[in-house]
Amino acid sequence: MPPTFDRRRFLRGAGLLGLSVATSGIAAPFIARAATTRIRIVSNPGLENATLNALMDEQGYFRQFGVDAAIVEVPGVTGPFDAISTGAADLCMVSGYNMVLSRIAQGASVKIVGAGMKKCALTVFARPAAITTLTDLKGKTVAVGPRLGLLHTLMLQLMKEKGIDASQVNFVDRGSNDQCHEAVVNGEAHACCSSISHLNDKDGLVVISEANMWQALPRCIFQTAYASNAAISDKHEGMVAVMAAYGALYEYLMSPGAHDAFFEARRRAHKHFDAASAQATWDFNQMQRPYSRDLTLNGSDIGYLQDMFIGLGSLKQKQPFAAVADMSAASAAAKLSA
Repeated sequence: MPPTFDRRRFLRGAGLLGLSVATSGIAAPFIARAATTRIRIVSNPGLENATLNALMDEQGYFRQFGVDAAIVEVPGVTGPFDAISTGAADLCMVSGYNMVLSRIAQGASVKIVGAGMKKCALTVFARPAAITTLTDLKGKTVAVGPRLGLLHTLMLQLMKEKGIDASQVNFVDRGSNDQCHEAVVNGEAHACCSSISHLNDKDGLVVISEANMWQALPRCIFQTAYASNAAISDKHEGMVAVMAAYGALYEYLMSPGAHDAFFEARRRAHKHFDAASAQATWDFNQMQRPYSRDLTLNGSDIGYLQDMFIGLGSLKQKQPFAAVADMSAASAAAKLSA
């Protein structure tokens, strides 16, 4: 992303991709009011996010909750946050960004408003001849993406909680999640932190089970939803409707009845459909239930993230919960969709 976010380009995209939907009979007075407020929702164009967007469209949850939304995919790790902080978008629901708290501390007019995927859908893949445990990573090259990016941050936290000296590991930037995995397959690294979507790959790599992050870091919220302060104050009812729709989507996604719709949405989201990857993601969603219909986070959730980032040096000090988070829309959405 350029230093100055292109707000006009974003809004042109929103006009092309926006979804304006009618109200339904559920909580009709509230929904009728919510539908008068357009919410500009932004996400990264990654496969998992695109699958959720396609599934949301197919299942009509925006229509059910009377949401008037414009959905735009913005590339780059910082893209969604930049769009919101500059006023070009209102809300991000599904794109994980590990610098949200740091950017808020630096003065961004943004708050965490809930959770997307709560459990970390990552693990460590390794070449079997070199590594069988996390301790074996000492002296090895581990692909994690950019320094203090999401993959690197979570690996540092994992090793800290396991009592392993991370300074003895050679962490290298090999790009994206998938590129890190490919680097190990190609012999450019001994191991990597990467997505559970690779669990069914027939590439000869092994999984370090003690590094399954949904188990090893159970208190870590993988994806936070965040919104501009302006949207929180001026578009509250619209945000409630959006969050209720996502809560319903997550509940459906984790149900056996979503199988065919999930696979069809994934086909729509990616022209090179990978059945093994889709199955791995489906199995993870069914067995681990990484989402929740109730999107609220509490002080302990935010406190853990603050402590983690302070310990890793990307955040200087804790701020009060109310200074960095606002759960009013998520709380109201949980009641609306109960």
